[in-house]
Amino acid sequence: MSQSVNQSKYTRRYHPRHPLAQYAITQIETLELCAQDIVKAMGYSIKYTIPACDRLRHVLSNKHLGLDGSYMDKCFTADEFLAKLFLVLELPYERFAEDIAQIKYELAHCPQPQPRYRLQADVDYKFTGGANWMSRWGVSFLEQVRLPSGFAKLDEAARKAVIKQGIREHYRQHDGQLPYDGIIKGYRLIVEQQDEVVDKIEYGLPKSSSV
Repeated sequence: MSQSVNQSKYTRRYHPRHPLAQYAITQIETLELCAQDIVKAMGYSIKYTIPACDRLRHVLSNKHLGLDGSYMDKCFTADEFLAKLFLVLELPYERFAEDIAQIKYELAHCPQPQPRYRLQADVDYKFTGGANWMSRWGVSFLEQVRLPSGFAKLDEAARKAVIKQGIREHYRQHDGQLPYDGIIKGYRLIVEQQDEVVDKIEYGLPKSSSV
C-alpha cells in the first residue's frame, strides 16, 4: 500500500504501507485531527511539536509502523508510541496485538539489509537565468563525497574517521566552492534503510569542531 487514504488537509501527508496505518489514518480523517493536535494529545511538549509530527508521519508511512526502530525520540519507545497513538485515536490497541506481534516476528527473523550512506556538501548557490536544469543537475554531482566500499560494515569510530577525512579532502579539493558561486556551508550524512531516509547527520566545515 503506497498511497494516502485521501487528499484531505488531515491526511494528505501520510502514505500508508501497512493495513494498520491505513486504519489509523482513516480514523484521523473521521476525527478531523491535524498532526499537531495528535502529538499534543499524546503528551509531547510544544517545543517537540515539529519532530513529533515528523515521527508521526514516518510511523504512518513506514511498512513496519516504526517498530524497526527507524525513528526514535526520548519520549516514547516504538511500542509506546503506537499504543499512545491508538489511545488518542480512540482505537482498541489490544485488538491489533496479533498484527503488531507479526511485524515484530518478521523484523526478528527476516534479515535486514545494511543501511546505505551518502555524504554530500550543503551548498548555497547563486544560480542565474543561464543555469538550466542540466547545469544544476551536473553540478550536484560535485557535492558528493566518496565513501569507500564496506563503509556500512565499519564500527562507529572508523566511520567517523572516514567521514572526517572525506570532508577535509572534498573541501580542500574544491577550495570551499563549487560552480555557480556555490559556497560550501557544511556537510550532511544521509542514512537510508530500504529506500527510506532514516537519519540525517549534519557536519560543519573542516575547521569547525563538528568535524
